[in-house]
Amino acid sequence: MARRLEGFDWSGSPLGSPSAWPGELKAALGICLHSSVPTAIYWGPELRLLYNDAWMPVAGELHPWAIGRPAAEVWASIWPIVGPQFEHVMQTGKGFSTSDQMLPLQRDGETAETYWDYSFTPIFDSSGRVAGVFNQGLETTARVLAQRAQDFALELRDRLRDLTSGEKDAAAGLSIILERLGRHLGLARVGYSVVEGEVAHVAGSWRKPAMQDVANGKFRLPDFGGPVMAEMLSGRTVSSADVLKDARFSAEAVANLRRFGVRANAIAPVVRNGRAIAFLFMDDDKPRRWSPHETDLARETAERIWVALDRAETMARLRENERRFAAIFGEAGVGLSEVDDKGAFIRINPSMARILGRSVDEASGLTISQVTHPDDLALTDRRLAEAHESGEPYSIEKRYVRPDGSYVWAQTNVTRLLDDKGKVNGFFSVTTDVTERKEQERIRAWLLAELNHRVKNNLATVQALAHQTRATTSSVDEFERVFNARLMALSHAHNLLMRETWTSAPLADLVTATLAPYGSAEPDRIVSGGPDVRLAPTAAVTFSLALHELATNAAKFGALSRAGGRVSVTWNMQDVADRAGIRIAWREADGPPVEAPQRRGFGLRLIERGAPAELGGEAKLEFTPTGVACVFQFPLSQKVMLP
Repeated sequence: MARRLEGFDWSGSPLGSPSAWPGELKAALGICLHSSVPTAIYWGPELRLLYNDAWMPVAGELHPWAIGRPAAEVWASIWPIVGPQFEHVMQTGKGFSTSDQMLPLQRDGETAETYWDYSFTPIFDSSGRVAGVFNQGLETTARVLAQRAQDFALELRDRLRDLTSGEKDAAAGLSIILERLGRHLGLARVGYSVVEGEVAHVAGSWRKPAMQDVANGKFRLPDFGGPVMAEMLSGRTVSSADVLKDARFSAEAVANLRRFGVRANAIAPVVRNGRAIAFLFMDDDKPRRWSPHETDLARETAERIWVALDRAETMARLRENERRFAAIFGEAGVGLSEVDDKGAFIRINPSMARILGRSVDEASGLTISQVTHPDDLALTDRRLAEAHESGEPYSIEKRYVRPDGSYVWAQTNVTRLLDDKGKVNGFFSVTTDVTERKEQERIRAWLLAELNHRVKNNLATVQALAHQTRATTSSVDEFERVFNARLMALSHAHNLLMRETWTSAPLADLVTATLAPYGSAEPDRIVSGGPDVRLAPTAAVTFSLALHELATNAAKFGALSRAGGRVSVTWNMQDVADRAGIRIAWREADGPPVEAPQRRGFGLRLIERGAPAELGGEAKLEFTPTGVACVFQFPLSQKVMLP
């Protein structure tokens, strides 16, 4: 630069020949030319410019034209900024410095924002007046833009985190991100669209007030530049510095873009499987050369927005599923529970708490072992261990113990839960209270056993009746008559027991039903009565047959064999062998004289032996001149009971 200054034609310059320059200027210029720092000298009232090699990039396209020219002429575009700074130094003699000063300078034929750290130092002449300005400076554009980019990236990260968290509305969160990007890059409009075929759905946008709103709009992409949009849809970032001068845009496309105020635009797609599924668009209302920094930032932002929105949608679905699950979990009519890999309850629903006989809070934290019936622990532990190994769900019927010591039967279906690494970290169970079903099964089994027992007993009874009747009758007709009568007595007892669901039969009803055929013509001939006593099924059948035999004999030989004869059957509570019991008395009156039989047949043996043996008591049968008298005495038991 020193040689250029020496060879420069100074004849027309107010500075004159360098040989005549004042010593102060020569000294300052010497320092300037030997400095490795960008340095310039502004000298004289017009602040004529001199500079070193390091300062040449500052002049840019103005070099070497700027040599020796007035500062106001060289820096006409930024004089409103630097002019007052020069004037301050010239007038006051005080230095000036600034950091990251924005200066809009010409770069590559366009005005660009540049940033500088620089200082102005006064140069005094021999009289002490300010004769010039010593200027040193460094461009900080890269650092400022990098810091801005970093700040924006940090803010973008925070905004994207807000968007993903679901704490804010997705549309509102997207608008904030786009606004920050638009202001950061000084755009007229910025937006994010989702692609469906050749149609773009604007999911969010930000704009300067003068620009038309496109939020929530739908646009056919070919209408805004077919070749450009086709290139974008294939996955490439596209841009135009001036759509009016870009041959890729048809007149119709330009008209559509201008209708929305677009003069320059850039579009960064989000690509999946080789095709654009969304894109971020940047619009400006004046021509603009898009820098790699801007298009790179657009691509990064578009990708991160898509990831955040996709994650936000996934999280929203997850939250909705969790909400639904929580509702189902809380309201389900079956027991639901989650336990950890140690078998401790993590959470249970109210239905499960009811099965366990505890509140939800009381049950939480307990282990399966603590609520399982001791007899079912081994089976429970074995099935749980098997599920750990096989991973197969299983079902188990077991008993849960309640705090009061009672237990409930339950069927539990268990599925193991895995963590992100595929390791078992717990189990989920669906439990149904089957206590009622188990009780029904128990009753059914008991009924089947009881039915089997009763059928066998009845068959044995019928067989015995047939055998004894045959032994005591002399003809088929007599056998049929006697046998049918005994079967009817048996039937009466069974009918009563059926009515009472085979639990027990009231003694009063049993007496009435058995003796009804013998007193139907004259109701007053047979009277009965006593306290409410019930007989168990087998006792009822046996006693009914004994009554039948007494009534049959009375009808054949005793009080019921002629008119005017009467029978009474009464009972009362009376101790039997030092135990509470019942005394049943059969008495005949006004009948023919009777005599004791020479031999005891089936009927008498049933009265004197069968009934007492079945009911656990005794019977005393007497044949008196006025008729038969029979007294039964039975202690209260499971066969003879009070209601």
